[in-house]
Amino acid sequence: MPHTVLNYVSGLLSVSEQATCTAIARVVGLSHDRLSRTLKDTKLEWQTLLRAFISRAFGNLSGGHLIIDDVVLNKCYAKCVENLSWVYCSKEQRSVLGLNMVVLCWSNNTITIPLAVKIWKKGSRKSKYDLALELLSYARNILLLEPEYVTFDSWYAAKKILKRLKAYHWIFYTQLKKNRKFNGIQVSHYRPTRFWTESGTIDGDFAVLVTKHDGKYFVTNNLSASKSEILAMYKTRWTIETMFRMLQYQLGMDECQTILLRAQMAHVFMSLMAFVVLERERMETRQTWYAIRRELTFHPQRATDLLSTLNLVGA
Repeated sequence: MPHTVLNYVSGLLSVSEQATCTAIARVVGLSHDRLSRTLKDTKLEWQTLLRAFISRAFGNLSGGHLIIDDVVLNKCYAKCVENLSWVYCSKEQRSVLGLNMVVLCWSNNTITIPLAVKIWKKGSRKSKYDLALELLSYARNILLLEPEYVTFDSWYAAKKILKRLKAYHWIFYTQLKKNRKFNGIQVSHYRPTRFWTESGTIDGDFAVLVTKHDGKYFVTNNLSASKSEILAMYKTRWTIETMFRMLQYQLGMDECQTILLRAQMAHVFMSLMAFVVLERERMETRQTWYAIRRELTFHPQRATDLLSTLNLVGA
C-alpha cells in the first residue's frame, strides 16, 4: 500500500475544510503535487486497494446481505470534468451536472462496508443494470460472498438483475413500480384494497411473493416470508443511504477538483477507504461516526494512528 495513499486517506479523515489536495496536503504535511500525482497514477488498482483495506479492517466477510444503489456526485461548479452529464439527483430532487456511480455494499445490520463502485458513463453501451450485474458477479466470484439476501430499490428490479439473482440462488427483497405486471395484471390494479399479500409471478416466469403496504408494493423470491419480514428486510436497504450521507458530508467524496475522471475515481475510492477505517473505529469504540470525525479534525495524528493499526504498509 503506497504511503501517499495512506496519507491521503488520513487527510480525508481529519481535514476540517473542503477535501481538496491543497487542504489535505496542509493536514498531512505532504506537497500538493505529490498527492495530485497519486490521484493520477495509472499503476494503482483502486478496487484491489479497497479490498485490501476491507480485509485488514474486518477480515473475511460472511453472512450479511448486499445492497445495490447509485449515487450522484454533484459537479455543478466543475464543468470541465471528464464524463460529466446531466443526471437526476434524489438528494437535490432535480437534475444536476455530475457523475453517476453504481455502488455495492455489504452489511450485517451492525456494520456497513462499501465493496465496489462502477462509474456510469452516459452514451456508453453499458447501462446501470449492466454495472449492477458486474458488481454482483464481483461479489460472488471474486469476494466469494454468500449473502443471506440482496436488497435494492425499484429502479434495479429489472428482469436481467432478477434473472441473475435466480441463477445465483440468492434471495432478494425489493420494491416494485406501480406499472409492473404481477400475474399478468398491472400491480396497481391487482386489488383495490390498501393492504394485501399474494404469491404469483412477475415477468412471466419469476415466482415471487408480493405485498402491498400503504400504497407501495414490495416483492421477494422468498415465498415463505411473512409480510413483516419482507418490510423489515427491505428497510435494511436504508443503511447505504446513511453511508452515502457520511461520505458526501463528512469525508468529501464529491469535493475533488481535478478534471480527470481517473483522478476523480481515485478520490472516491480513497473516500471509501476512509469510511472503512471510520466504521471499524465506530464498531470498536461505540461512538458515532460524527463524534469520531470531530475528534480526528482536532487531533489529525490520531487518524494516522488508526491507519497504522491496520498494518497496510507493504500489503
